[in-house]
Amino acid sequence: MRTFIKNKDEFYKNIGSIRKKVGDRAVLRAIHFFDENDRVDGQREALKKGDIKGYFEGVEASGNSSEYNLQNIFPCCSVTERSISLALTMAKKAGADAVRVHGGGFAGTIQAYVPTEKKDSFVKYMENCFGEDCCFVLSIRPCGFYTVIE
Repeated sequence: MRTFIKNKDEFYKNIGSIRKKVGDRAVLRAIHFFDENDRVDGQREALKKGDIKGYFEGVEASGNSSEYNLQNIFPCCSVTERSISLALTMAKKAGADAVRVHGGGFAGTIQAYVPTEKKDSFVKYMENCFGEDCCFVLSIRPCGFYTVIE
């Protein structure tokens, strides 16, 4: 018979027995799931208030949780391939205000929030490491995003 956890409080109350049944990786991934829902709410509220710093803090927290809890930033079949980890590190060094893995992570994609005035130097810095055309530049506007075609 299966037992279903109904909410975060019930999950944490039973975490010891859950670990024994499903293992630590599944527990870590569940922690990401529960906390990510709260982070999304916080990011939405930050955007409503015009609090870009608070929004970026949520982006970074989400990305950190993807790495530590969801464990989706590197392929499980390789001990040497760490391009997502490298891209996250390089993006911060290149001047991004916030970075995180994007999507499942296994496709080699990150999201980097870069001020417009740093865009060209950011792209050049990233291309030096990952090759020409490694960046797909988007501009965010109040009603969504659009692609910049140069």
